Amino acid sequence: MAKRFTSTMKWNEDWFLDLSLANKLFWIYICDNSDHAGVFKPNKRVFELLVGSKINIKDFLEVVNRDKNRIMVLANGRWYLTGFIEFQYGPKLNPNNRVHKSILKVLIENDIEYQKELFENLDNIGAESRGALAHPSSIAEAIAYFKDKGSNKREAERFFYYYESQGWKVGKNQMKNWKMAASGWISRNKKGEIDSSYFDDQIKSMR
Repeated sequence: MAKRFTSTMKWNEDWFLDLSLANKLFWIYICDNSDHAGVFKPNKRVFELLVGSKINIKDFLEVVNRDKNRIMVLANGRWYLTGFIEFQYGPKLNPNNRVHKSILKVLIENDIEYQKELFENLDNIGAESRGALAHPSSIAEAIAYFKDKGSNKREAERFFYYYESQGWKVGKNQMKNWKMAASGWISRNKKGEIDSSYFDDQIKSMR
């Protein structure tokens, strides 16, 4: 079972004292059940079954974030505890450390913007790690990411082959994070739209 630090000061802070008993338990439940980067996949029903009380998510988030943004609701529906990483690991992380490197990966996978200063020597991260961030390892990885974001294979292929032809550069600069670039690409196009010309080409190729 994973071990982590817990803040005892919350029992003296107004925002926590203002929570109902059920919401206090819900906050502790979130802190204990988030992943090692502070990302939590909400499961309201499981919590309610455990404590025997109902939770109003809107009211909970309003109180928790009243004076400070403690929980960020992500585009994928997950929640991010904004102070979790610094509290658990300190003000600086080393991307060459296996655990810290995996935290960086979780942030990227969930499209969470992070301060570069959080990671020591991020510019000096190993070539293997730089490559993993700079471009997808294969077109299959790009397609999987696009589909996970609600886009399609056609857009993934357009994205991949375009930046492949550019040497994975944005202008004159090397791309630093292909997933962020892909998210921007997706947002500029209609999500989930069926590309009839693409399917026509596929049908022709099967004849």
